[in-house]
Amino acid sequence: MDNIIKQWNLAALKYTSEQENSEYVRINKNIVQNRFRSFNGEKILDLGCGYGFYTDYFGSKGANAIGIDGSEKMIEIARQQYPLSEFCLMDITKPLEFEKDSFDIVFSNQVLMDVENIDFVLSECKRVLKNKGLLYFSIVHPAFYDGKWIKDENGYCRAKALEKYISLYSFTNSHWGETEHFHRPLSYYLNTAAKNGFMLKEANEPVSYDGKIKNRDIPLFFFAEYIKTE
Repeated sequence: MDNIIKQWNLAALKYTSEQENSEYVRINKNIVQNRFRSFNGEKILDLGCGYGFYTDYFGSKGANAIGIDGSEKMIEIARQQYPLSEFCLMDITKPLEFEKDSFDIVFSNQVLMDVENIDFVLSECKRVLKNKGLLYFSIVHPAFYDGKWIKDENGYCRAKALEKYISLYSFTNSHWGETEHFHRPLSYYLNTAAKNGFMLKEANEPVSYDGKIKNRDIPLFFFAEYIKTE
């Protein structure tokens, strides 16, 4: 994980800039903001908070939120951009520095696909969540993310071609600098969450493309909401 943290330290500035100007990130934000409109002091852990947008958003809506991330540069940016919110440098792949049953909600946006051992991460989510607490995470959709767009004669992206889906593998993204991505089929995420004592409440595969340039029937994201049952 140390190497991955180094990658994100190097990518942090470009990542933050491009995320704030991305139409796909706006879609992501709309989904989260529509789901979490207000709070009444609930304790929220923003797991892998990045540059801190959601930690600050939750706080502005009445939550007691803290954002944690293993990237020192990300935490530095978050503190600069949102000085009234609480952020802590913490490697999420190691035991979290919180007591058992500390949080009402663990929220993780676009993080788990960039973490190698999600079994351990989800076990820690279970530990720090209160009974019946909520685990809410989003990832890029593994059934399509690594696929290559197929265009028609007019340049319309009509489909995606995949060479493999079931296999577990990793590759390097170069969107913001080199960052490692871990591919797993959707069943891996669902089964790992169930194994760690979470019951699926709702899943969402939102429309991300406009249907003019890219096929709107192919999702970019996957959102899942779980309840801690044990």
